[in-house]
Amino acid sequence: MKSLLKGTFSCVLFILCFVLRGNSQAVQSATSDYANSPVWISMIDKPETNYYEAIKAYEAYWKVHVKPVNSEEEEEGFINEPASEREREKEERKHRKEKKPDAAQLKQMEERDRMIYQCKRFENWKQEVLPFVQEDGRILTMQERQALGQKK
Repeated sequence: MKSLLKGTFSCVLFILCFVLRGNSQAVQSATSDYANSPVWISMIDKPETNYYEAIKAYEAYWKVHVKPVNSEEEEEGFINEPASEREREKEERKHRKEKKPDAAQLKQMEERDRMIYQCKRFENWKQEVLPFVQEDGRILTMQERQALGQKK
C-alpha cells in the first residue's frame, strides 16, 4: 500500500514539474517574442489586452531595436542629444534628399515612417486607456466605461 502511494505521489510530482517547466518556457518564449516582433502594435487593437503586458511588450521590443525618431521632433529640439550629433544627422538628411533612394532605401524609409506612426499611436493609446486600467492590468470595456460615466 505504501509503495503504491509512493509511486502515485512520485508520478503526480513528476507531472507537476513537467507542467511548471512548460509554463516557464511559455513565459520566456512570450518575452522573447516581445523583443523580436512588434506584437504591441496588434495588442492595442484588442479590447482584452492587459495594459501592463502591452507596456512590457513595447519596452522589450525597443530594448533590442533602435527606436526611430521623427525628423520634425528632432528639428524642433525635442530630442536631447549633443549638438554635434544633431548637426551630423542634419547633414545626413541633406545628403539623403539630394540623392534619389533606391528600392531598398525606400522600403527602409517606409518601415521607419510606419514605426514612427505606430509608436505615436501606442503612446496615445497608453494615455487614453490609463484612467480605465484596473489593478490587474485589465482595461474597462466600453460598456463598463459608459456605466461608470452614468454613475457620476
